[in-house]
Amino acid sequence: MHRIHGWLLGGWIGLILAGMAMGGLAGLEPRVLAQAQVTATPRPDGSIVHTVQEGDTLFGLALLYGTTVEEIKALNGLDSDLLVVGQELLIRPPQQSSEMPTPTPPSVERRPGAVCAGAFEDQNGNETKEEGEPWIAGVAIHVIDGHGWKTTLISEAGQTACVRDLEPGYYVIATENPTGYQPSGPTRREIWLPWNAEITVWFGFQVLSGPATPAPSPTPAPPTSAGADLSQLGQGLLTAAGFLALLLIGGIIGYLAGQQRARAR
Repeated sequence: MHRIHGWLLGGWIGLILAGMAMGGLAGLEPRVLAQAQVTATPRPDGSIVHTVQEGDTLFGLALLYGTTVEEIKALNGLDSDLLVVGQELLIRPPQQSSEMPTPTPPSVERRPGAVCAGAFEDQNGNETKEEGEPWIAGVAIHVIDGHGWKTTLISEAGQTACVRDLEPGYYVIATENPTGYQPSGPTRREIWLPWNAEITVWFGFQVLSGPATPAPSPTPAPPTSAGADLSQLGQGLLTAAGFLALLLIGGIIGYLAGQQRARAR
């Protein structure tokens, strides 16, 4: 009988202690939830950090955030369940985004352009500067932009002459014929110059051939004998005509003089 009473007494004591424990947990959880909702701070990287308030426990935080005590301790390097008010606990680590960041294209610095020009002896006449074809120095090459601005380059031997710091736009490149040469192609080129560009224009020339030997002036042929006879005949006729004219004039004068004498008698 005494043994049965002991069992009953122990059972009642166990029920009372269990009820007290359940009541304590039931009373603790709402307070933990209320505090956690206020102090949890989400981060831009997706992590969740909880600032410990008075009365917080690892068990209550694990229930609130749907994790385990061991996970919280592992994330924060904790060796015990002791928490300090104001302590920040990492509840969820940063989340990796599945979207790849869009690469930003590198910015390209805009720089003024340049125009270079040169003159060469176009030995094969294909208007292309090839290895072995000599340069021609001293050729005037004009660079003109779309607004009428103009500068003149002088070709050099062994390298091109350049004008730099040019704004992008339309340009005309024109040259003059050097002495002793004739152009093997166009002497005027039109180009469009973009930013960050250097354009080289070539002008080919070919050596002029030597001056042609003038043809000798024709020497007049000596007159033939027939021509000489005709010339002498003409001169004789003119002499005879003059003599006859003098006789006629003299006869007229003599007649008039005779008439005047007859009247005088």
